[in-house]
Amino acid sequence: MQIEIKKTNSNKIYIVPVNGVETVSIAFIVPAGSTSEDKEYAGCAHLLEHIVFKGTKRYDEFSLKYELEVFGGSLNAFTTKDFTVYYARVPYFHFEKAVDILGELVFSPLIEEEAVNLEKSVVIEEIKSYNEDHLTRVHDLFAESILKEPYSRPISGYEETVKKIDADVLKKFHQKHYGSIKVIVVGKVTDDLLKTIANILRNDKPVSENNLKVNFSNPSNAYEARSNITQVHMITGTPIEIGLEDKRYPALLVLNTLLGSGMSSLLFNTIREKLGLVYEIDTVGNFWKESSLIGIYASTSTEKFPRYVQEINTILKRATIEKHYFEYGKKRLIGKLQMITESVPSVFAYVLEFLISKSEPLPIERLFEKIESVEYNHVQNLWREICENRWHWTCIIPDGEERLMKEL
Repeated sequence: MQIEIKKTNSNKIYIVPVNGVETVSIAFIVPAGSTSEDKEYAGCAHLLEHIVFKGTKRYDEFSLKYELEVFGGSLNAFTTKDFTVYYARVPYFHFEKAVDILGELVFSPLIEEEAVNLEKSVVIEEIKSYNEDHLTRVHDLFAESILKEPYSRPISGYEETVKKIDADVLKKFHQKHYGSIKVIVVGKVTDDLLKTIANILRNDKPVSENNLKVNFSNPSNAYEARSNITQVHMITGTPIEIGLEDKRYPALLVLNTLLGSGMSSLLFNTIREKLGLVYEIDTVGNFWKESSLIGIYASTSTEKFPRYVQEINTILKRATIEKHYFEYGKKRLIGKLQMITESVPSVFAYVLEFLISKSEPLPIERLFEKIESVEYNHVQNLWREICENRWHWTCIIPDGEERLMKEL
């Protein structure tokens, strides 16, 4: 898999041709995320992502989606801490319409007050649903308690801040941050397609990108009590100064895989299969250019919670990776990467993950080489180093069970 890069003015186009396919996936990556916002208007970037789909200068709300979906394609978007991503997947013969619509979404949204007021109510309902979903809320609480501003804020913002946002705020945000677009093109790639993208990018302008560094706090354990749950939902984790461009990153990927990927992983096999303490247990990983945040998510009954805490603390105190788990993690990771190359959407997601982490994407073959060079002692030494950190607990607990926090 080769990744070609074309530069045009303030833009970069990342091109991954895939032989034998008749589809193309395209993303326009805007350097405007939740960390670009004024705190007073938290949720502005996410709300704007919603609003652009309400209509542009040349497409109404219905046509934006219909024009791609009618030929089997798809159109969507999402917001991260640092970026907003608009993307489409279509049959190759329909690429001109896909590029045109992506350009309209990014460069020519209407941002009308009536649409803003309507969509604000939708986003507020979205925020409420996130807060009431225990899995989503424990992840947000984990970020809020261990990351410093502005990375600690939820991407969707808060009810009170979203209510303050009006069309004028969104227009100013759009004017300031929507430029210096990066583009990903994966699938059937031709000169005609690239010329069409270059033509759309003539509407672009250079903007100052957010160069904020992710910083971590030194928090105490955090929790919230809920009246409608019977289990404890928890994440225990720690920040580490290893990012995507660190030479130890491949070892970190192997470690993350052997700990929590699949039913043969160390945590699943130990905590669920041997002890029966949980139904599900997974690793949590947020990887940035210069640092990472790793953790363990699980849920369990209040009766089993003390034993769960004891067993996790024992694993961290022992800080030992048995060699067969190392071999499992390395082989599984290489196999999963090999399977990525068989799917256009998977290759697309692979490249996108690097870019939204503010790093240049590595060709998968190069990452293969780096992972192949990872040795057992690299992973074991890294795990010992990580286990010496202070691990922070975040819990959503049943109302009236605050005593459980004394177990930590």
